[in-house]
Amino acid sequence: MNVTSISLSYWFLGISLISLLFSLYFKNLVIKTSPGNKSRDKIIGTMKDPMAWREKNNILAYISIFWTVVSLLLFIYFKFLNASQLISIYYVFAYVAIIALSLILIKVKSKSSE
Repeated sequence: MNVTSISLSYWFLGISLISLLFSLYFKNLVIKTSPGNKSRDKIIGTMKDPMAWREKNNILAYISIFWTVVSLLLFIYFKFLNASQLISIYYVFAYVAIIALSLILIKVKSKSSE
């Protein structure tokens, strides 16, 4: 199965926007749980290790920003710099798998460091 490079470019734009929303969410959590913030006690509550939790959210925010930039660059490439052509759908699945692996590796890394 194939998709056109133009439709693929909008798919990358969508991934970029979703990644941007995730990065804003994770950064918002980190900011709201910083020492001295009013929302800190409401969010953290009786959490066992809030500093490790904040660090993991901060790393997830940076990973989301990375995928935002990569997806935006791919959108620009496929939309403006590439001639319209058919591209295999397997590249789309591979891209999603790489994003998922990068997020799963953070979970595995945090468990191994404990």
